[in-house]
Amino acid sequence: MKKLVVGFAALAMTAASHLAEALDMVPNPPDVYVVVKGDTLWDISSRYLQDPWLWPEIWQANPQVENPHLIYPGDVLTLVYLDGRPRIIRGTPTADGTMIQTRLPDGTVKLTPRVRVISEGDAIPTLPLDLIGAYLNEAKVVDEETLNRAGYVLAFDGDRAVGGEGDKVYVRGVNENLKAYSIFRPGPAYIDPVTEEVLGFEAVHVGEGALLREGDPATFKLMRTPQEVRKADRVLPVDNTHLSPTFFPAPAPESVEGQILSVYGGVFNIGQWDVVVLNRGEREGVRSGHVFDIWVGGRMVADEVVREREGQDTRSIWRKTADFFTGDSTHEMVQLPSEEAGQLMVFRTFEKVSLALVMKSARPIHIGDVVRSPNAVGVPK
Repeated sequence: MKKLVVGFAALAMTAASHLAEALDMVPNPPDVYVVVKGDTLWDISSRYLQDPWLWPEIWQANPQVENPHLIYPGDVLTLVYLDGRPRIIRGTPTADGTMIQTRLPDGTVKLTPRVRVISEGDAIPTLPLDLIGAYLNEAKVVDEETLNRAGYVLAFDGDRAVGGEGDKVYVRGVNENLKAYSIFRPGPAYIDPVTEEVLGFEAVHVGEGALLREGDPATFKLMRTPQEVRKADRVLPVDNTHLSPTFFPAPAPESVEGQILSVYGGVFNIGQWDVVVLNRGEREGVRSGHVFDIWVGGRMVADEVVREREGQDTRSIWRKTADFFTGDSTHEMVQLPSEEAGQLMVFRTFEKVSLALVMKSARPIHIGDVVRSPNAVGVPK
């Protein structure tokens, strides 16, 4: 947990060093807000900021509180101004529990009535868990070496073609010193569209299994199967790494520019709340919480004027009309500039790729669209 808090502080300082002095606040932000179960950090930030990823600029953490960057249901957040700049400060209840006292930066204490909150518990996540929870726990990207050394499903008890929860399954190539395994199906390779480097392979989680009997093949029991298990599905030890759903939003590094490689769900047009795969990961310094703008490349159009002005176009009006509708290439072709299409936030990283949630979309987004830092200057080519 100490590492988590240090990471939050580092992200906050990094963001602050790159942001403009002025913060674009929403109209009539609340003076006091009581956090409730179901809130996300993005929700709360959106109540105050036009750009929610600027939260590190407005959050005034109390260093005397354990894990000062975590926010919990029941916390009372107060909007104050320090040297004309807005700050959000967390208050603490008075001894009798009837009021919330907020110590302002100048040392004065502000008292506000305490609102009773029934549900308290874990710290609120940054993004909705119903959208990213499964990807935090089960999404996997593996390299070719891992894929080649993984165990695999050989057959099912009773000569079944597929298996489900409770079925016995026979597996080869596993480490028999372990008892719990994850079963996944190799998916498509993620290939960098520019360098053609293989960045990894999607590993689709299809189930979990427990070792019943050692041997070659070993006997397993399928314990949980969100999808049917098939022959040749791969088997690896369960990864018990706990990924926190709470991380600070921050602009992605200005030096990092990438593209959307894939979208979960197989849709063509990508929109708000879709999960996408980026061709940038930990190797490039991408971390959970990094926010990218999405840019749609400009289309190619025919310039129908330039040749006429240069006296090179001798076609009749009828020929020009026909060529326009048939896509005739005698015109000079011009590429329109890219346009900003939306914004996404990274919530899980691997070595060479990362998963991100589309937070907003102003127009259809597609595989291949460019992502870059909100702090980057100019229009991508």
